[in-house]
Amino acid sequence: MFPFSALVLASIVLDFILHTNAALSVRSLYVIEPNSGSSCHGGQNCTVEWLDDGTWPLLSSFGVSTVGLYTGTQQLVQTLDPVDTSATHSLTFTPIPEAGPNSDTYYICFTSTSVFDNGTAVMAFSPFFQLDQMTGSFTTPWESATASIAIPTSLTQTSADSTSELSTIIVGTLSTSLPPLTSLSATSPATSSSSITTSRMSTSSAPQSTSTSASAAASTQSGTANGALSRTNAVSPLIMGVLSLCYFIVCVL
Repeated sequence: MFPFSALVLASIVLDFILHTNAALSVRSLYVIEPNSGSSCHGGQNCTVEWLDDGTWPLLSSFGVSTVGLYTGTQQLVQTLDPVDTSATHSLTFTPIPEAGPNSDTYYICFTSTSVFDNGTAVMAFSPFFQLDQMTGSFTTPWESATASIAIPTSLTQTSADSTSELSTIIVGTLSTSLPPLTSLSATSPATSSSSITTSRMSTSSAPQSTSTSASAAASTQSGTANGALSRTNAVSPLIMGVLSLCYFIVCVL
């Protein structure tokens, strides 16, 4: 009974860790302005700035987003213009004074239109910040301030072009896109070998003998193959730990 209970517990722990890591990773857009303690003013321009924090999903995937000024538990105060977060890192809006009261519980929310987690659109939030010179109330939202704003087609087209360009760059840098050097003739001129080496490595080098270049090419191919093998056989330390636990349980049984 004990080994079976331990196996069930290990499975539950693994599932919890995987789901927790997934939840924590849903963040990429890091708002740096406004920050906690900063203020904007009703009727005046307020600038929002953000960066990519390097975690999934990257801004290139987060892409076009709807944006809003919120308070409380995602109570919409004012709808802002949609933005392509991968193409620009800032936006400017003017808080409508009638949309809410003076308060330090405002925040900006970005909702991606292209990235989802378990069917729910991924969101990113700014810190709480203050708005003053406001004359409205949270209990009576200003209807015109919360009206939805359609995403312009020009914005979605720009995002699609950026994604296409990024994909081309990534594919172009893969080592597998370069054709392998199958063989080199032992009687080919040394200058030909030097030309091949220069074009493949993108660095200048003094002419070498053909046999030396062939050996270097073979070594390069071997290293690439070993690297691919290492990536294929790489196993997460977390999975290894769970497998070790299961192996121990089987031995006990």
